[in-house]
Order: sequence, then C-alpha cells, then structure tokens
Amino acid sequence: MVNLTTFYNRNIYNTEGKFIGQVNEIVLNIKKGRISFFKTKAITEENRSAGLRDVIRNSMRIVPEEETMNQVTTEGIIDIPYELVSAVGDIILVDQNKLTQYQNAMKQKQMKRQPQSIPQPKINSQKQ
Repeated sequence: MVNLTTFYNRNIYNTEGKFIGQVNEIVLNIKKGRISFFKTKAITEENRSAGLRDVIRNSMRIVPEEETMNQVTTEGIIDIPYELVSAVGDIILVDQNKLTQYQNAMKQKQMKRQPQSIPQPKINSQKQ
C-alpha cells in the first residue's frame, strides 16, 4: 500500500528525459480502487519548487468511473493517465509516445465537442 501524499510534488519526466512538471493533483477512481490521473502544471525546470500552499490548494479529487468522467480542461494543466506511467521511484517516468497519442486524441475529442458555427443569413435592410 502506498500513501498518496508521497506522489505530491514528485517530478515527472518523459522517456526522452524532458521535465514535464510536478504532481499537483491526484485523481482517484474509487470504484476500481486505483489512480486514474496525475495532474501537473506545465512549469519550467527552474521554477519547479512548489510551496505548502500549492499542495493544500491542489489536493486530490474523487471521481466516478473514468468512462463517464468529463474531462476537466484547465489551461496550463496536463492530465497524465496512470496507464502511461512507466515507472515510479524518486521521479515519475511517462512514456512520451503514448502521452503524445493521448494528447492528440484529447484535442480531436475537444474539436468534435465544439459546436459548429452556423452562418447567419444576411438580411438586406434597405430603407425606401
């Protein structure tokens, strides 16, 4: 058994050695009894220290089955599904190829959800 607080502020790197961010939030799937997502704020290597205020403000969420879960999209926040995690130790290692595929699929899904703009008919209002 692992205490979830050990994941907070843990650095996340991809398999290409690039720093992705730090764990800010953990999304749990209670029905399946496992972690669904790590959420991280996209930050640079030199700005990666986070204070206690950030940890308290960005605590964990509990969500229903991930199939019925609506994606929460926040600018600058990266969702990392736990299935993409290759290893957890002093750092969290994520498979970059799978992460790229996941992010592309999420972008396509968002584009399909956006309502198509319907062109408005032009009304010719000429005064006589």
